[in-house]
Amino acid sequence: MFKGKLPMCISYNDVLKRLIEERNRMAWSQKEMSQHIHMNQSNYSKVELGLRRLSYYEVKHLYEVGVDVYYIYTGQRSNGRYSDFLIQCSYAELLCFLNVLYSIALMRNQKETSDKWEEILARLKYFSLKEKNQQFNNIFLLLRHSMGWQQKKMAEKLGVDIKKLRDLENGRKLPDSELLSRLYERFHVSPAIVLENKKGLESEIAVSLEKMSMEDEQQIFEILTLLHSMN
Repeated sequence: MFKGKLPMCISYNDVLKRLIEERNRMAWSQKEMSQHIHMNQSNYSKVELGLRRLSYYEVKHLYEVGVDVYYIYTGQRSNGRYSDFLIQCSYAELLCFLNVLYSIALMRNQKETSDKWEEILARLKYFSLKEKNQQFNNIFLLLRHSMGWQQKKMAEKLGVDIKKLRDLENGRKLPDSELLSRLYERFHVSPAIVLENKKGLESEIAVSLEKMSMEDEQQIFEILTLLHSMN
């Protein structure tokens, strides 16, 4: 039996606040939310209080019922103007688009360093690295090797013990809702790449485009529509 409240970082408290905000946006009671993600109401109530973590699959269920998981974890929400286009694209196309966006942002940032491009690069870095390093399909392995860290240091940074990190790297364990939050807070690893969710990729692309100037946004969107038409 669980006793007391688990220690949490501030950013995870923010995640929980946005989870409640999203539930209210959907006009769902805790009971309705728990039913949608296949939990009992008592356990879901503990989630909102910070007394229980959502499992990897419970977070994936949130995506499936229309909850904006990307907003919950990042605090950023797309305005939706690219939704009709992105929904037509396959998962593979969206991964390609993210690599295109990363390459363009890298090129533009070399010419004119700015917070705008730096932010986009930080968020998209691991999509690009995963594509280029197929031997590290596991995001925890990829993350650690990209940092050049030993398991001890990586475990410390993630707030887990070495045994759990090894289990995560070997796929014997999956990240829960708080670990997903730490990955984003500490390393800018998007929940979309960890959960391998198409809707999350759509949000990542849309938010990246919307952060650009109108001219850049329009030009890059034209490139994406051209790529889509060639597929």
